[in-house]
Amino acid sequence: MTDKLKFFSQEWCDAAREAVNSNPDVLTGFKDASSFTNKMEFGVTGPDDVVSHLEFKEGKVVSWSPRVFDQSELWLVINGSVATWQTAAASEEEGGKLLMKGLIKFAKGPMSAAIENAGALNAFLRTWGQVPTDWDV
Repeated sequence: MTDKLKFFSQEWCDAAREAVNSNPDVLTGFKDASSFTNKMEFGVTGPDDVVSHLEFKEGKVVSWSPRVFDQSELWLVINGSVATWQTAAASEEEGGKLLMKGLIKFAKGPMSAAIENAGALNAFLRTWGQVPTDWDV
């Protein structure tokens, strides 16, 4: 049996990066994957130290780790509760719907990014479900 990886740990980020980059639905879900080159933060509401930073280059995740970028470098900062991230990862509800309900929140960046790239966001979050995750953060 595979050991579960602590949510947003480096090991989890490595496994999630591989899974996301292997999911063609993420790439095809972008409005224009070739121009989607951005640094982003995904965080857990509540504990400030439960954060991951990603860098996309042309629609592919080229790096994913716990916090590494300066806040000024981030295009988007997106937060949700552990329960919200679990719901999205389990495909119980799409990320776009969780965003509309206010359960996923944009702390920085244009909301239009989520609307234009809803297919990619939904596939991205569903892919997290492929990583054996210890959600106890």
